[in-house]
Amino acid sequence: MKLSKNKYQLLSTVLPLAVAALAKSTLDKRYEASTGKPAPKNPETDEATFGQVLLYATITAAVGVSVKLLMRKFLANQWKRMDGELPKHLS
Repeated sequence: MKLSKNKYQLLSTVLPLAVAALAKSTLDKRYEASTGKPAPKNPETDEATFGQVLLYATITAAVGVSVKLLMRKFLANQWKRMDGELPKHLS
């Protein structure tokens, strides 16, 4: 497979987003499994307080950003191992 800047940009955009979406889905399911209630996503509902919604949104955002950063770092390391160097726009 020929490695190129365009392929790297595509992979470094799509893979982290997909992994972050998977992590969010996993968080939602784990919350529901542990509490028996749906994840508090809507501050207008009577099922959750504003504080619960804010806390859940903060945790979800922190996990999502962390997963994206880790995935981009992993991709850069793998790309460097396969190609010997990162695309020039990253060096």
